[in-house]
Amino acid sequence: MHLIPQSWAHLHILVSVFPSFGLVIVLGFYLAGFLGDNEGIRRTCLVLFALLALLSIPTYLSGQGSMAPVSEVPKISKSMMSFHYGWGIAALVVLILTGVAAAFDLLRSGRAGSDAKRSFFVVSGLAIVALVLMIVGDGWEINHPELRVTVVIPDVSTAPAWPHVHMILNHVPTVGFVFAIAFFVIALLTDNDLMKRASLVLFVICGVVGVPTYISGTASMWALTQPVVPEISKAVINAHRDMALLTLFGLAFTGAAAWIELWRYRYVGRFSKSSLALVMLFAVVTLAIMAETGHRGGQINHPEIRVATEMMPTGEEGTSTAIEALMKQMVWFLPWQVVHYFGYCLIFGAVFAVVLRVLGFWKSVSFAAVHRLLLLGFLGVLINVFSGMLMMLADSYRYVVGDYAFAPKIALITIGAIAVLYFSLSNRVWNLKPGEDAPVAAKLVAVFVLLAWTGVLVGGRMLAFL
Repeated sequence: MHLIPQSWAHLHILVSVFPSFGLVIVLGFYLAGFLGDNEGIRRTCLVLFALLALLSIPTYLSGQGSMAPVSEVPKISKSMMSFHYGWGIAALVVLILTGVAAAFDLLRSGRAGSDAKRSFFVVSGLAIVALVLMIVGDGWEINHPELRVTVVIPDVSTAPAWPHVHMILNHVPTVGFVFAIAFFVIALLTDNDLMKRASLVLFVICGVVGVPTYISGTASMWALTQPVVPEISKAVINAHRDMALLTLFGLAFTGAAAWIELWRYRYVGRFSKSSLALVMLFAVVTLAIMAETGHRGGQINHPEIRVATEMMPTGEEGTSTAIEALMKQMVWFLPWQVVHYFGYCLIFGAVFAVVLRVLGFWKSVSFAAVHRLLLLGFLGVLINVFSGMLMMLADSYRYVVGDYAFAPKIALITIGAIAVLYFSLSNRVWNLKPGEDAPVAAKLVAVFVLLAWTGVLVGGRMLAFL
């Protein structure tokens, strides 16, 4: 089993990502529970804070056990290891304090005189401090020389920022799915509708972030191969890319099922058990695929976690390489390009209509009537996720390395897609009747969404010129 640690270094890689990214997710749910005055979410978050604090034990022990074998690797900087160790200890201490504060609040909650507001600020404040310390003590550069590129070959080298971005992003859907499933299961068992909605939102966000994660991974591939980094196998990279492509599709299906249920909930006022079961099925299958994807990705630049009994690919080209060769043929590229343009028409048309209603146009209809059009935009997003990835594979080096409009376009897609969630979550906007004006906050979000998707269209059009 790939999830069973084969060494201290393997265990450290597996567990060390959960405290940092887990804190971000639990903090988000904790804030939602506090603002929504939902005791179920609040207590669940307190339990998870305590569990994250317990993870500091295997994180510390595996880090200690990893130091000796990892320090024997010539390319690893001892000063970086010392820096990471010092700040890591500080972060784990604060993480333990966060767990103690959460456990104390959990024990005393419900008693007379307990101050939920003060407890919220104490626990969340400690969690934020722990998170900042973890960011400062970033240990990714210890075994990733591509992040410290000092020699740049014009028109060949990839910017070292891409691998760093990829390592940050690839933990968001992985860790996010673990916590989303945990919250989702608890929500189903306790029949907590607010927690169900929050879990579905997290599934959607993970699905959206899957797009820049995959693209930054493609850019990282070029960072490891142009120029060549010793000890990096292209076959191992191809094996990782194949699983990453499956992960992208799994994220898309899970996020799509979650968004449809959020959209449907607005009209019927209740969740469908069959739809929630479908989301759970997609999420579990996708998580299993991501686990294998992460394992193959770890093997690329972490020889210390490989074992002698595990067969490593040596000459396979992989499915992704075969798709690249196919998409380079114009007879395959052009049809998908037409489909891609059609998808953008659906997206921008639906978003533009909703934004106009929020900004004060079409006030003769309710927002609920205009909200139905978002289903067309959602269809456009699905179309463009699949067609866009295929088009990118036709010439990935030009898009992710040589074209300066591509990265802003992908960033704006991520921002714009997540921002549109506001229109399905805001009660004030949803309750707008014919003739009523939207609140100022909703208008600001509408302008932001419009600018984001306009930027996507401009970025896509400029790909041919930059």
